[in-house]
Amino acid sequence: MSLIDLAAPAVEPIDLAYAKTFLRVDGTDEDALINTLIKTARHRVENMIGRTLIRRSFVFRSAVPAGKCFSLPRPPLLGVIRLTLIAENDQAVDIPNTDYTVTRRRSPAQVRLKSGHDWTDYLAEFTTLEVEFEAGYGDTPDDVPLPIRQAILLLLAHSYEYREMSETPAVPIMVDALLAPYRAVRL
Repeated sequence: MSLIDLAAPAVEPIDLAYAKTFLRVDGTDEDALINTLIKTARHRVENMIGRTLIRRSFVFRSAVPAGKCFSLPRPPLLGVIRLTLIAENDQAVDIPNTDYTVTRRRSPAQVRLKSGHDWTDYLAEFTTLEVEFEAGYGDTPDDVPLPIRQAILLLLAHSYEYREMSETPAVPIMVDALLAPYRAVRL
């Protein structure tokens, strides 16, 4: 199972001007560093909660599920672009979007073949299921929930404050508290 991020988000959840105000930084000498720290903080938060913040596309590759249903990682799901079965000889067959349903009410979202369909209807001998999809809260920083943006700011400030230390102290507990409602719970 693998997840490929096709491109970085078009914008970051925190812009440079706001980050500099939060950090109380004047001038432009450290803009490159702060931009890097913003991206790093966003990436850390996405990995901590297993979610995508700003809209972007992914390719998910997996063995074909035993049943007719599977879950997509990195919610919230915005849409499935294509669902493809791939054989060992690289033969690929796209499954028509009329032959499966997507349930976004669950997190993570589920994709299910419709009744009367089976994976072997499309390709007799296949090894891989590939799904291209879009995920994220939306296209702008304002689409990202405020507690998540606040956690990014705290991680940014933490990284900025300890940028010259070889050993960085643990993540501030407030970050965990802000992100707790957004973490996936496994039973």
